[in-house]
Amino acid sequence: MEKQYCAAPWRGLHINFRGDVKTCCAGDPNLLGDLNKNSIQDIIYGSRLREVRETVKTGRLHPEYCSNCIKAERYGRSERHWHNDVNQDFDVATADVNSFDPTIIDIRWNNTCNLSCNYCHEYCSTKWLSIKKGIPVKNAVRPYYEQVCEFLQHHATDIREVAMVGGEPLLLPENETLLDIIPKNCIVTLITNMNVDFDKNKIFQKLKNRSRVGWSMSFDNIDDRFEYVRHGGYWSMLNDNIDRVKDLMNTQGHWGGVHAVYNVYNCTRLVEFRQWLQQRGLTVVWQTLYQPACLDPLQHHATLRIMAKTEAQRLLDTCGSYMDPAEISFFEHAVKNLDSTAADPDGHSQQMKQHIHDIEFRYHPTSRGRFVELWPELAFLSE
Repeated sequence: MEKQYCAAPWRGLHINFRGDVKTCCAGDPNLLGDLNKNSIQDIIYGSRLREVRETVKTGRLHPEYCSNCIKAERYGRSERHWHNDVNQDFDVATADVNSFDPTIIDIRWNNTCNLSCNYCHEYCSTKWLSIKKGIPVKNAVRPYYEQVCEFLQHHATDIREVAMVGGEPLLLPENETLLDIIPKNCIVTLITNMNVDFDKNKIFQKLKNRSRVGWSMSFDNIDDRFEYVRHGGYWSMLNDNIDRVKDLMNTQGHWGGVHAVYNVYNCTRLVEFRQWLQQRGLTVVWQTLYQPACLDPLQHHATLRIMAKTEAQRLLDTCGSYMDPAEISFFEHAVKNLDSTAADPDGHSQQMKQHIHDIEFRYHPTSRGRFVELWPELAFLSE
């Protein structure tokens, strides 16, 4: 078996909005430590992360901590490939299990978000929290905020890339401070829903004055299907903001494209989505869906998997000439894996029926009846 390594346990710092410390987005959030209970130094140099490093040094991923990357690599690439690409100077053979030099920073100060996307939940979105629990949307500063800022200032010269994620990162005022801490030549990448008023947004105003900014524009459907899935979003605002970002690409050296999630809502509409992206001059990076399982095409019964496989192959045949190798590989793996037996086809079909009912009758009543109208070929999922 080919040995696998990852630079993230030595070079990455990820903090989610609860205060869980990880070394990458995909790492297990419950394994290393919580900033509400431990200092960042105790976690980074603690025994749990040391164990992860010791495992990776043997040439295999940690079975618990790295489980999401292990799953993601059924499609070819995972989070660890990004960390390794950024840290090409990293040598796992000589790496000290007690060392830490953070080059990639991903700090999610809060889960503030203005959308309640159908495949998201209250853990990642305050909008969902307000819908499900009646808790108003607000942005509370975390008690460990100053501690983390001091740590980042101490390691500022190590930082090469900052990932701004949310919630919605353009709505997190702490990111204003973060942009002041990191070096001017540092790469800033962000995953944004692009449904924020850029003219009034202070973080956008700072980003537009930097030159090394990468935009991951998070959406995976177009027109009415976009507004159904990305509930609370406006297709017109998205298009206007895309024009603003493309202007920065031409004038400030920014770059980027679309960050899309492959799921039931687009598995039968891939060609129309990809052709629209091509017309707008946008590239796309695809991500697997971890949860809810009922929205993963691979885990449904044969009827849906056959439809999804047909569309994925049609995408490769129709759009393959302008898709990049990583995108082609993603859908070649999808075609292959859609032939496999679903984990719990009947169970996930029932969950999907309940999911549609909850969206249209409990959470987004203005969308009632729209699933069948917008995806008539999938009407059987709601029956």
